[in-house]
Amino acid sequence: MSVTKNVTSLKLYLEAEDGVNALGAMQTKSALIGSVVIDAENAKCYAVAEAIGELMAHPVVNVYVSEKAALEKAE
Repeated sequence: MSVTKNVTSLKLYLEAEDGVNALGAMQTKSALIGSVVIDAENAKCYAVAEAIGELMAHPVVNVYVSEKAALEKAE
């Protein structure tokens, strides 16, 4: 049986530093930037995240792309 994965949407998230907890460990907050064109280049997505990060009050510590995909069985 052959199964294919078809990406249906991508979303770009930033994780920014948001102070420290009672134990002194860094806390973070995530921010959804929005939908991304499915065939967007990784470097361009990262460049957008860096540019937005420069406008934020707290430094960005991680950049994520969340993928939603449909699995389809080939016949």
